[in-house]
Amino acid sequence: MALTSYSTLKTSIANWLNRSDLSDEIADDFIVLTEADLNSKLRIRKMVNQTTITIDSETESVPTGFLQIRNFYILSGATKHPLRYVAPSHMDQLRGTSTSGTPEVYTILGDTFRFSPKPDSSYTGYLNYYKKFDALTVSNTSNWILTDHPAIYLYGSLFHAANFLGGIEPGQAQQWQQMYSTAMERLERNDREDQFSGSPLQMRSEDTVASPFGSRYTSTVTSNS
Repeated sequence: MALTSYSTLKTSIANWLNRSDLSDEIADDFIVLTEADLNSKLRIRKMVNQTTITIDSETESVPTGFLQIRNFYILSGATKHPLRYVAPSHMDQLRGTSTSGTPEVYTILGDTFRFSPKPDSSYTGYLNYYKKFDALTVSNTSNWILTDHPAIYLYGSLFHAANFLGGIEPGQAQQWQQMYSTAMERLERNDREDQFSGSPLQMRSEDTVASPFGSRYTSTVTSNS
């Protein structure tokens, strides 16, 4: 079965697990866990987004789907003023000593940026950041990962299923774990190669043989049996 949509992915998960009794809700959980894995560990160019933020107060909200900053700066005329990150504890010290002016540093508290000095006017901040990819849902039936790298979704979901369901052979669970890890490493390697090749981005086939998998995409498979 071709993995082209949210529904075909869930059907394939149930077929691979040989569980006709597997509910959509349970399959959803395995997909959601895989997506959380990807957002936590992947930092590739397709996740980079750019936006502008109006900075006219000491705090501003982070963008929807925000994961991690690549760079953050203010333009004042033709002059670029990079904003420097400081730890929240350092920001607390600065707040007691700085006056208002052009913001120079920022920190992140939950879903909020905090700036120092406190802006004395309205500034436009230019933010390049890693953004969560669009999760699969009933209304959003596909995304670029499912389209270009369906093995990540399939084997990631099977790997998480193996940690939840009983009756799965340890060797089979380990194979799914390795294939999930291999697919993730392949995606990152392709991104690195395309980034430094100087050529346009080209998608690789899922049939490409990958090197042994990195440990950061794997964990111990447990069984409830």
